[in-house]
Amino acid sequence: MNKKLYIVGILLIIITPLFLNYNSISKEKSVDGLTKELEAKVPALLSKYDIPGAAISIIEEGQVNWVGTFGYANIDEEIKIERDTVFQAASISKPFTSIGIMKLVEEGRIHLDAPIQKYVTRWALPEAMYDKDQVTVRSLLSHTAGLSIGGGYQGYDPYKQLPTIEKSLSGIEGASRPLALIHEPGTKFRYSGGGYSLLQLLIEEVTARDYTDFMKTQVLGAIGMNKSSFQWEEYLRDKTAKAYDKDLKQIPNYLFVEKAAAGLYTTIDDMNKFMMAEIKSYNGDNKETLLSKKTMETMYTPVLEFTGPQRFINPEPALGHFVKTKEDGSFTITHFGSNRGWKSNFTIIPSGEAAIAIFTNGDSGSYLLDEVLNSWHYTKFGEYEFIAKALHAVRSTIYSLSSILMLWSVTILISLFKKRKKGIRQMTLLENKVTFIIKCFIITLILYGSYLCKVNLVGIFKFINPNIGNILAVALIIRGGVGIVQIAFVKSK
Repeated sequence: MNKKLYIVGILLIIITPLFLNYNSISKEKSVDGLTKELEAKVPALLSKYDIPGAAISIIEEGQVNWVGTFGYANIDEEIKIERDTVFQAASISKPFTSIGIMKLVEEGRIHLDAPIQKYVTRWALPEAMYDKDQVTVRSLLSHTAGLSIGGGYQGYDPYKQLPTIEKSLSGIEGASRPLALIHEPGTKFRYSGGGYSLLQLLIEEVTARDYTDFMKTQVLGAIGMNKSSFQWEEYLRDKTAKAYDKDLKQIPNYLFVEKAAAGLYTTIDDMNKFMMAEIKSYNGDNKETLLSKKTMETMYTPVLEFTGPQRFINPEPALGHFVKTKEDGSFTITHFGSNRGWKSNFTIIPSGEAAIAIFTNGDSGSYLLDEVLNSWHYTKFGEYEFIAKALHAVRSTIYSLSSILMLWSVTILISLFKKRKKGIRQMTLLENKVTFIIKCFIITLILYGSYLCKVNLVGIFKFINPNIGNILAVALIIRGGVGIVQIAFVKSK
């Protein structure tokens, strides 16, 4: 009978985690229901993940439906996040740069399939075994040019003079690494911020204007983003949130010479204007279009289509954006941003005129982004994304395995206690020198193995949740401790 109970218990331990919802935000079918959930749950999530603050917006039917601001822009001074709080948008800068490039394409001043070397003269790609003429504007926009990441994407101390963009590309000063052609262009996807630094030079050389000035008038100004800039200007400083690391320690507002790749400062309201401008352009709203419908369709068309599991795991690269295509042919447009102390994302459903944007001023912001985006995706499509489903399976496996290890450990301890009480087992660790040395060696190995589990499992599973690796590590450590007890107590002679 006991064996049957054990079997039933183990089956329940294995199966139950599969039916749990690991998102803190409940599944909601309506946007109104989702926004109420966000208002109720986001403050707790900020506390759970050690994130100082966040701003979230949701667009429905081409109009702003809801904006939520949470937490602090400055913890020490208790300055709260507001709708006009300025964030570093990080790599969300790249879609803006692509808009600037496509404006020049529409004007006929550059061509998507022309070599970048045709336009850029202030810096040249180092010699490589691949044809540099295949590094085109299109391939740079889509991260398919075969380039290394390049650049100084750790940012620069705000109190020091920034290097030139040419020095960044050459790997001179700071944390810069040289930009190099390391793969055959057009054959694979490789994310490259350095490619966007080349596009920054392209804009400057073709227009004979500073990149910041061009983007301010031709892109940000055209959209009406009056509280945004690719330069940390005086009028932004009082409104810019402080950045924080994963331990909620304030870190500097690191600056970027690589503005096209990572330098945008913006607010949640200005981000709404950008998303609505893209939606209207894609749907051919001639009253407020940023680019033509044809140009937007070109921007949203994947340059490299993934096959197999990669198609479900990674969005496909388009021009300055990433595309997630569903089985029914519908798709979302997205881009993630990550600078030190800043995490952000925007996702658009162009045909549905819906979108979401999330900004945070903390290194742990990705955890909030994941939960909010998963919930929004469920509201819009009735299911979580593939990657969320995969992570659900991983979490379930970890919880099941941890529970089994704990149950196993408890069962062994109960059995040992009973046998010790009956005199069936006794302490034999100090029986003789040889036994003592051998058992001490085995115990040392178990302790070292437990330490390795703690260190490595936390790192491996941290991308899912900051604590989930600890759960499995603790279960393994406890099982290791029980193993040590088993070594110390053996059957009586």
